Amino acid sequence: MERTTDKRERLIEAGRKLLHRQGYRNTTLADLADESGVPLGNVYYYFRSKRDLLDAVAGRLCDDFAVRVGRIEATHATPRERLVAFLDSVIANRATYAQKGCPVGSLCQELNKDGQQGREAMARAMATRSDWAAAQFRAMGCGASEQLGMSFTASVQGIILMANAMRDPDLISVQAALMKQWIEQLQ
Repeated sequence: MERTTDKRERLIEAGRKLLHRQGYRNTTLADLADESGVPLGNVYYYFRSKRDLLDAVAGRLCDDFAVRVGRIEATHATPRERLVAFLDSVIANRATYAQKGCPVGSLCQELNKDGQQGREAMARAMATRSDWAAAQFRAMGCGASEQLGMSFTASVQGIILMANAMRDPDLISVQAALMKQWIEQLQ
């Protein structure tokens, strides 16, 4: 017999894929049931509304980011190396980003345009990224680390947005290389 947490995990993963692929507005709980293979009546047991699903997906995106940067921190000793390694991970995923965009950035844009409830949860997922970058700049001894973290995150998001708009993964490689140069020049 399938455990309750297994169904919830399947629903969150299916929700993450659906929200990225078709957006918040175009995703229904019936879509979630189809994608996950969980009966619609059971979906309502876990998520009473689409907003509840969005909150769970935003939390998962934060958790996934923590795992991603945790791996980077475990294998790279200095904050400068970590920032560069993060950019390398963006470059490694450039084809996907150029095709589909960033799941966090895309949802933030959609929810803010529509004034949707739940945009705070996605804003937290974005802030998690900026906070991590700021911590790296702070560890490097850079002044204005919060602003540098914002600039780093805004640049990464902008690069992904441009690559997605132009369907050009090479744009990510070129622009990330420029960001690496910027990071190497920081004192």
